[in-house]
Amino acid sequence: IKVKNTPPAIQLMKYNAYILDWTMNDYGGLKQEITEAGFDFVKEKGKNHIRVEVQFVRLQEFVQMMQGHLNAPYNYVDTQFPKEKKTVIVFSERMAVISNAKENEAVKQWAIAKGLPPQQADWRTSY
Repeated sequence: IKVKNTPPAIQLMKYNAYILDWTMNDYGGLKQEITEAGFDFVKEKGKNHIRVEVQFVRLQEFVQMMQGHLNAPYNYVDTQFPKEKKTVIVFSERMAVISNAKENEAVKQWAIAKGLPPQQADWRTSY
């Protein structure tokens, strides 16, 4: 999905959730569910990862959808809300709303304790 006369970097900015295909149980089913729910998404060029546009008012709906598809307790979907100055990390067992460095570190440590390799606790932040 492209917006005319808009640079590619700005086009991707609207897609604030990043989903790695290998973290999902049923990738095809997830894409179908996202489509049916009316979320706008784009497949990353050359990969099967997808980026989804998630409005803050639809966050809970998105979280519930993602939690049903994540295939390990430490796998996550990172969702950025720059206007709200929040990062939301969705795990299968919980949703972490991060608004400062201390909260971010606590979430990283929780994920690492669940089995996430430390080098993969590298999500972007919007606080």
